[in-house]
Formats: sequence, C-alpha cells, structure tokens
Amino acid sequence: SSYFAEDSDDSDSDESSEEDSAEEDTDSSDGSDAEESASEDSDGESDSEDSEDETSDSEADDDEVDNLALAVSGGFRWNEDDEAGNSQASASDSDSDASDDAASPAAKSKKGSKRSKMQATQDVTADLSEQAPRSANDFERLVMGSPDSSFVWIQFMTYYLSQSEVEQAREIAERALKTISPREEQEKMNVWVALLNLEHRFGTKDTLDDVLKRALQYMNPKHVYLQMAKIYERAEQIAEAVRIHKIATSKFSESCKVWVLFGLLYLKTDQVTESRDLLARALRSLPKRKHVKAIMQFGQMEFKHGEPERGRTVFEGVLSTYPKRVDLWSVYLDMEISSVTRQGLDAADPSGRCWAPARKLFERVTSMKHSSKKMKFFFKKWLKFEKDHGTEATVEHVKQRAREFVNSLGA
Repeated sequence: SSYFAEDSDDSDSDESSEEDSAEEDTDSSDGSDAEESASEDSDGESDSEDSEDETSDSEADDDEVDNLALAVSGGFRWNEDDEAGNSQASASDSDSDASDDAASPAAKSKKGSKRSKMQATQDVTADLSEQAPRSANDFERLVMGSPDSSFVWIQFMTYYLSQSEVEQAREIAERALKTISPREEQEKMNVWVALLNLEHRFGTKDTLDDVLKRALQYMNPKHVYLQMAKIYERAEQIAEAVRIHKIATSKFSESCKVWVLFGLLYLKTDQVTESRDLLARALRSLPKRKHVKAIMQFGQMEFKHGEPERGRTVFEGVLSTYPKRVDLWSVYLDMEISSVTRQGLDAADPSGRCWAPARKLFERVTSMKHSSKKMKFFFKKWLKFEKDHGTEATVEHVKQRAREFVNSLGA
C-alpha cells in the first residue's frame, strides 16, 4: 500500500481523506482553514489555488508512477506499463472532477489495480511451482528436498545423459547411493539398476562388471542377478541373459522365482524344449512344498507364450494329484478362457465352438464332489462366463445346474 500512498506538501494531508473528497487542494496548515477557504475565497484566489493544486497533483502522479516502478523491481511480472497508465488516468480524472461521487470510481480503480497485481503474483508463482526442472540447480534443489527419492536422483542422471555428460551422471548415481537412507532398500535398488543400465549402455564391460560386483555386495544378490538378466534381455543379448540366469539358478536353486523367469526367457525366445527340460530340473532342486507353485506357473507360461495344448497337459498332470485344489482349477479355467483371445479365435462365433473347451471344463469341475462353499465359487464363475460369452440358453443351463446341486444337498 505504501507504493500507492499519495504525497502531500503538508504533514496534515491525511485529514482531507477522511472527508472522502476528490479535491486534494489543501495547502493550509490545518483542516478547518481549508474548509473556510473553499467557501469564501474570491474567483481570483480560487484560480491561483487551482493552478497550485494542479502542480501538486502532477507531482503526486509522478510519485505514484515512481512507486509503481519500484514495485516492478521486486522480480514479478506486474504488467507495469498498462497498470501505470491506468493509475495516471484515474488520478487525472479525480483531479478534474470536484464532486464527491468522482472519488468513489478512483478508489475502486486503485483497489482493482491492487487485486490484479496480487492475482498476477499468484499466477506467476503457480507457474514456477509447476515447471519441470530445467537446469542442474533445479535438480539440486529437488534432491535437497527429497534426498531419499530414487525417482528424483534418476531424473537428475537422465538430465546429464541428455547433455551427453556420462561422467556427471555417474557422479550423481554415486551421490544418490551415499545419500539415500540405508532403510530405503528399494530406493537404493532402483538407483543400482539405473547405474547398471548406464554402464551397460555407455560404459565398458569392465565398468559394468565392477558395478555388478558392488551391487551384489550391498543389495540382495538374487534381485540383482534377475535385474541384470532383464537388462540383457531388453537389449536382445540373449546369450548373456541365459548366462546370468544360469548363475542365479545355481546360487538360488531353492527359489521358485529364478526357475520360472529362466523358463519364461526360453519360451519368449522360442526355446520350447529347453523350457520343458528346465521344469524337470526345477522340480529336482525345489523343496516339495514349492512343486505345485512351479508347475502351475510353468503351465500358465505355456498357455501364454508356448502351446496351449502343452499347458493343458501340465495342468491335467498336477490336478490328477491335487483334484481338490480350488486355486488350480480357477487358474486352469482362466487360462482356457483367455486362450481364445490369444489364439485369435472368433469369440463372437454364434456356434460357440471356441468356448467349448472352457464349457467342458466347467461341466467337469461342477460334477465333482466339493464343499458347498467351493461349488458356489465355481457356479458363480461359470454364470459370469456365460453372461459374458454365452446366450440366454447357456445362462439358464448354469442356473438349472446350480438348482440341482442345491436340491441334492437337501435330499
């Protein structure tokens, strides 16, 4: 508000503003003398005083423009040219009109000007907060505010890589590993993976091996090996990916995950025989309690990336041993339903021949002896399937089968 304060030649100029008048022509020492002079002065004296007041008002206008210029130096975009012109126009209009009503628009104009300046400040500040970091200093502020965020550190590395400054990106990764709290293991792991990717793409075999050894020392070795295998797989370096998977299966032979991911790599690269041989090796190495899990996941991979008929063989084999496992039946049904889309069959075929294997499986599982809770699960799943892919007749058939089951319980 100090930028918009009106200057006066006297120390008592604030008394004239209390009367809410646009005539700021007071040149006397107190307010009472100003009122008497306004009513009793002659025409000649009024003219001289008006000329003096115009001079005083022009000085006040100059001061007001100067104050606006000071406001601009604060660093925000105030749209100073337009607003300074508006302020001068408001002041001149106020001086030329002697009525009380002329003061109100001028005051509103000043208030509106202040509001527009405040709005401009808020808009600029909002734009600054939403801008993405564009320089190293911007990233430095971000990492100071979020020192444990791997996302920020990795974006910082990406910034330097976009500038072809690989060494700077390495230094940022090393800083991140030293800065991130030891409790944030996943955040550290993310940075290690980013550094492995960096060395794989821009480094040498020696630098990559060095980073891999360090990562194996500080992080979970199984996770590091699997991430390294993924890096090679994405780069289509299948031989290197197989090498890393072989190391992982030898060191962590009791982990179902390493065997499944190794088998998935074989299937994705059309090495079907190697994948099936791998399942036999996995069952020899895994604890017995993990056999069902491994067989089920290899069966799913056959449906998705191999041959659906081979997947059916795998599931039939495990279900012959564990016929009461609801989770096995549920996964088997899901694989049969989704295989129609993956094989490119016409799901809208009016004959419904593509859904015959799934319907046959539903008929089979609901004909077995299960508990009421399990049977309810299968009937609900079957009903949903028919509503999505069947007809009114097939939906009614499922409902009839469910009623028959309920009646058999009461008999």
